[in-house]
Amino acid sequence: MKVRLLLMLVLTMAVVWAFGWGVYATPAEMEKLTGKKITQYKESPMLTELVKQGKLPPVEQRLPEEPLVVIPHEEVGQFGGTWRRVWKGLADQWGIYKIVEPHLVYWDMEGGSFLPGLAKAWDILENGRIYIFYLRKGVKWSDGHPYTADDILFWVEDIVGNDELTPTKPEWFKIGGVQTKVTKIDDYTIKFEFGKPYALFMLQVAYSTGFTGAPKHYLKQFHPKYTPMEKIQEEMRKVAGVNTWVDLFNQKNNIVRNVELPVLGTWKAITDPSEPFYVLERNPYFWAVDIEGNQLPYIDYIRHEYVTDNEIILLRAVSGQIDMQWRHIGGLASGAGNYTLLKENEKKGDYRVLNWIAANGSVSRVSLNPAHPDPVLRQVFNDVRFRRALSLAINREEISEVLFNGMAKPRQASFVSGSAYYDPEWEKAYADYDPDQANKLLDEMGLKWDAKHEYRLLPDGRPLRFTVEVTGQMHADIWTMVKEHWKKIGVWIEVNNIERSLLETRMGTGEYDAAVWAFDRAAQPLASPMLTFPGVTVYSDWWYAPWTTWIQAYLKGETPPADAEVPPEDVIRLVDLWLKIQTATSDEEIKEYMREVTKIHRENLWLIGTVGEDLSPAVVKNNFRNVPEKIVTDDVLRSPLNAMPMQFFIKQK
Repeated sequence: MKVRLLLMLVLTMAVVWAFGWGVYATPAEMEKLTGKKITQYKESPMLTELVKQGKLPPVEQRLPEEPLVVIPHEEVGQFGGTWRRVWKGLADQWGIYKIVEPHLVYWDMEGGSFLPGLAKAWDILENGRIYIFYLRKGVKWSDGHPYTADDILFWVEDIVGNDELTPTKPEWFKIGGVQTKVTKIDDYTIKFEFGKPYALFMLQVAYSTGFTGAPKHYLKQFHPKYTPMEKIQEEMRKVAGVNTWVDLFNQKNNIVRNVELPVLGTWKAITDPSEPFYVLERNPYFWAVDIEGNQLPYIDYIRHEYVTDNEIILLRAVSGQIDMQWRHIGGLASGAGNYTLLKENEKKGDYRVLNWIAANGSVSRVSLNPAHPDPVLRQVFNDVRFRRALSLAINREEISEVLFNGMAKPRQASFVSGSAYYDPEWEKAYADYDPDQANKLLDEMGLKWDAKHEYRLLPDGRPLRFTVEVTGQMHADIWTMVKEHWKKIGVWIEVNNIERSLLETRMGTGEYDAAVWAFDRAAQPLASPMLTFPGVTVYSDWWYAPWTTWIQAYLKGETPPADAEVPPEDVIRLVDLWLKIQTATSDEEIKEYMREVTKIHRENLWLIGTVGEDLSPAVVKNNFRNVPEKIVTDDVLRSPLNAMPMQFFIKQK
């Protein structure tokens, strides 16, 4: 499935519209194209009852003047019901965001086009130096308070712009050495003006929900710019675990933890996330309708059962106790026999398995610690021959057949074949199974075998052994297989399956030998460059984490601390290329830079992949409708948000 990066289109068009199944900016636009006119707005019976009780105004007063119109995937849905899902608690909060997030601009199902969201339209001027967004007039927060450009300004100036709340600024905040100017033209028009053309901005807007702003009317009571510190400190004493006003503000601005926080999303939390069942309730002020004027979402509640064990998740799925879920299911289906188990139980569990497509350059890849505290291991890890040998010694075909039912492509960790920046040489770089060539490379390095020819020896005579940190059973299964592959070249590893937060902590402290994660974000890499370009985002990755301090000083034009780890020249070159890409003014210019980027990566092999471009199944009950049979899934696309969960519904018998 082709994934198109429309940067040039972004630079030359005001709006990318979707026709057929999709989203339209206004009811008038929908009527013009389809001949259908919305004559009356309708709502869930649940909300009608609240209107009768005087707890809500009528639906016409809750919707904006020009609501977003969604053409349902299969049919106009039915109101009501509870969507049953599972989650793994607060560490799994991204699964909540990715079904409820509002966006100024949405991605389409394939991640190739932009669709209107809270912004009904936008203009792009001066080759991408100025972006103007036109908000829907009359949108309200979930508490009924008006949503305006002031909420976006509050987010830009008082959250992102506040050094205590946001010490590390996002890349769009300063372009070409000039801080971005954000201006309110009127209550429903906001302008972003950059120091130089910034062709990547629409990618950021579609990716991040932050650009929708924050509820100023609520959050300003916890911000010292608007509220005396004495009052804030009084509030701090009421909240456990809060030591600073920043702690308090962040807790209050968390849609998962704080049930009082006004939201713009489809559903909002009504229970504490520590409870066995975490429940979301429909937002009565949600600003979208279907083609017949039914206010979305169709579903009233989403119930998350707290589950930590993957086997229980599979059990819930095959027994039909999950209505619709892709998160976790897609990963679990890669386990030996799990996909077959899901398919064999479709009839019994009254569900169907949808084979969504993952934009994974590699479902699981390993990166070595380039600044390992052991100087001998550091020397070995930083020798590119060692990384190439490890890659050549992985039997990717076996991994695909055993763990993925042959439905994952053996490949290097690289951009997927549908990406505008796909590099076939990178995909194939040292990805063929060739243990003989791997052994030759290790011999060249002088890594001799022990007397029994069981394992290699480090230059100081110790056995060449290290630990690979993983999180999740899929990664554990893959690298347990690789463990056996690498024994054939005398490299012995231990696979340590730990909790995600601990893995991230070890990355921050540098206390790891090697760490594993997916190489996702491989279709639209410029929207989320953290895996490709070292140190350019607020998040780091294992392959360059020790160099981040030096890189971030370099990006700011500052002198790095004397004790900062200095990265190799090729790493610095990647950072320089990122700076050039940010202010490029044509798609061809960007592609030329990206050709150099992929060349640097394929030669250095900091990310050693296994298999990718895999199917990523979703489990869907047969009465749960309007779920697309095929979408491209990726974090950048906020999947399953690009399937538009607001139009999912439970069909009554």
